[in-house]
Amino acid sequence: MSPSNFTRELRELQGVTRVAELEDGLLLIDGTKTILLAHGGPRRGKDRSDTRLEVIEEEFDAADHLLASIEGAVLELNGTLADFEISYFPSYLGGVEREDLTTAIDELIQGSLDQEPLPRDYLSATECDNAIALFEQVLTANLTTYYTPQPVASLAANWATAGERNSVIDTSCGSGELLTAAVDAIGDPTHALGIDRNGLACAITETRAREQDISNCQIRSADFFAILDRILPDPHQSLNQSITSNNKSSSIPRDGFDCVFAHPPKGRSTRKDTQYYDSETEQFSRIEHRFVNAACRLLADSGRGCFILPARSIRKLRERVLPDGVTLKRLIKLPESSFPVIGVEPVLVYVERTSDDTGLGILNITSYKNLDQICGAIHSISVADGLDGVDAVSVEPDLSTTTVHTLLEAPGAAPFFTGDFPTLEDVTDTIAGGMITGHNRAFYFSESEKVESEIQDRFFTPVIKSIPEEGAVTEEHIDRYLFDLREFVIDHDLNERDAEEVGSALASVDPAAATYLEEMIAPAMVERVSLDSVFPRPTSLANPDLVTKHAASEITWHRVKVNADEVLYDRTVVGISCRDSSVADALLTLLNTPFYQRLTETQLPNVNADFVQVQIQQLQQLPILLNYLDKETFDQLQSLSPYESQESRETARTIILEGIDASYRSVVSDTYDAVSPLSTLAGYETQIEQLRTALNQVAEDGDIDAPSINEEIIYRLEETFRSAELFTSREQLVAELLTVYSEDRYWSFMGGTVSQFEGMLQDYIESTGGEVESRETDEGNTRLEYQYQGDWKPLRLKILLDDFFSGDLLNVMQSVREQRNKIAHGRLLEEPEGNADIILLSFFVFTYALLNEYNEYLGAEKAPR
Repeated sequence: MSPSNFTRELRELQGVTRVAELEDGLLLIDGTKTILLAHGGPRRGKDRSDTRLEVIEEEFDAADHLLASIEGAVLELNGTLADFEISYFPSYLGGVEREDLTTAIDELIQGSLDQEPLPRDYLSATECDNAIALFEQVLTANLTTYYTPQPVASLAANWATAGERNSVIDTSCGSGELLTAAVDAIGDPTHALGIDRNGLACAITETRAREQDISNCQIRSADFFAILDRILPDPHQSLNQSITSNNKSSSIPRDGFDCVFAHPPKGRSTRKDTQYYDSETEQFSRIEHRFVNAACRLLADSGRGCFILPARSIRKLRERVLPDGVTLKRLIKLPESSFPVIGVEPVLVYVERTSDDTGLGILNITSYKNLDQICGAIHSISVADGLDGVDAVSVEPDLSTTTVHTLLEAPGAAPFFTGDFPTLEDVTDTIAGGMITGHNRAFYFSESEKVESEIQDRFFTPVIKSIPEEGAVTEEHIDRYLFDLREFVIDHDLNERDAEEVGSALASVDPAAATYLEEMIAPAMVERVSLDSVFPRPTSLANPDLVTKHAASEITWHRVKVNADEVLYDRTVVGISCRDSSVADALLTLLNTPFYQRLTETQLPNVNADFVQVQIQQLQQLPILLNYLDKETFDQLQSLSPYESQESRETARTIILEGIDASYRSVVSDTYDAVSPLSTLAGYETQIEQLRTALNQVAEDGDIDAPSINEEIIYRLEETFRSAELFTSREQLVAELLTVYSEDRYWSFMGGTVSQFEGMLQDYIESTGGEVESRETDEGNTRLEYQYQGDWKPLRLKILLDDFFSGDLLNVMQSVREQRNKIAHGRLLEEPEGNADIILLSFFVFTYALLNEYNEYLGAEKAPR
């Protein structure tokens, strides 16, 4: 429910006379009762929450109730700032949507809402006596993470608690979903411990444990890392390794826990962040990594753990985060709709303390109905093959992290991830991305200015902003030197937007650099003159040997011969740094073949085609056949470049297949077929019938019973235009049209879409060997005509449909043409929503019919002649 709809529904409640927004996420509801309602997710910006606290402080005494959601629960504070009561709503524990809040408020006003007092045992003295101090804890909990829904908690607990388990700990228990799910799965654990710094969250967890009649469950409002330091002062030691353990607590088993859980906060951990920082574990720059490492140290032999982490935190997890003896066993990516916060791409990470390092199971779950089936798939990856909405793969444990991350995104997409082929990451030293240097003069030095500044060379990066059209790029092409503090800021955990902090750290290292920062950079930051940090954009680019312009034209490669340690290019360049020139030349050839172009288009669909054709930083995830192809093969491939004809593209594929060992040939062939955008083309018969019904209604009485346009249709269209090479030129336009449709701007959508029918067929004609051009008629006029296996004909939708389609589809699409022409001429003025649905449905049908035609064409091209 949108915020505006939420507010409107509140105004319609009986007993409500006014709803006013006092601050972002803070509503004042007046009527028979006065209610302050704090709702929504974390506030953006550093002072937003402070502003809200000020407003609450002003309004609290006058209000009858203050309602707030924390960790999946609805809390109520009423009374005065210094003398107040805390209650929670049992019926809304475990998940709070705006619809639930509307019902809760209605019940509160009508006096039918069940409320229970919340224990104050976990609150500090200040929080017990000051409502604002207590409310700060609500904001703290909501800002650091988000609660775990009960179905997700059940999935997390199922695998980790399997077998004989007697003890469990949740190191960041929040509102207790994970802990109570694990205790419930074990039955009657001898030790159950939940720890969280937030006292309110601990009070909610205790309430849940009490309501579920859980015994032997202890909740502590404390710093988990402080507890761990007392138990295990040696940061390299695990509890199960300790012979003289300092543990004297009955809540902690001496040999470790059978199960550990955490849905930890996320973000960077720095020296200033004393809550999550200590010098012994400073190698963990991210808070969630420190939680994972520390929790794993408490695992008993054969103990299992589950952590809920953002997808980006998976990188380097095995290499840098998991302690010795703890193995990564499962990565489970759930649909984002499973969580209350969208955009974080959460992943369930399962680990085990074991020496068995065989196989890593990866599941990408796009949807699920039966929780038991999904649990079965987590235990046995092979089970996932028969489940709808689940992609799964079992891989060798020695695969590179980037490849594992790719599999997590689309585990069942292609069969080539066998461990037999290296990735591009393996055959290059450094994969680099472009960087926006901007035009901030303060950052740029000429050669003479660089010398005169007396700033150390370490703080300068050579910049090449103008790539020659032909020939190698050398040091002669260095245009400027960039005053570059990226590595210094990162190495010292500094805030790039705090010039004073950076300058203080820099003063003892390079006084000249610190002075320049203070005099030239800092004033511009204060005035917000086109920059807001001490450097334009922090992206490392280390000595690339290959670069390519990411324009919409054909890919152009350049050999780079620059001996400087680090050379920076502007954002029109990406590159690879190779070990030697022979590898660079081979990669240049191989990555430009149709085979790898196809892999790039389909395996990396998030590459923005408007700016980037080949994004090397993402290409590092692809397997490379480099070591299996000889020089003769590369020479043959190079002679076919630039693969402008269908024949040359198919010949290149054949050369690659013949150039590798026979034992790998079928895998490579299957890979190529698997990533073809047409290989998995689904039927559209149901949509044709649905479209026919809607069109008949229009023809008979004009009363449109709008066809069902669901998210699946929109998703399939988006994926098609993102991956099918036939529609490359229309990807962005169609994406914009679908956005317009989703915003209910139906006339704009229809006007934009009807113009696409002829254009798509024109693309098809030109892609399959036909011609389209402006030609003069016998009457002396000029019109667009096409020639396709015959005479020239006018480029008109009716003629095109007659030429390329037949039977049932032709009849339906002719009716669509009539509707489309009415819309194009502004004649269809009624039911814009229903007509937009008809046009979108017809666009869906037309697109897939055209792809079928294209698929048959490609099949004919591949057939032996």
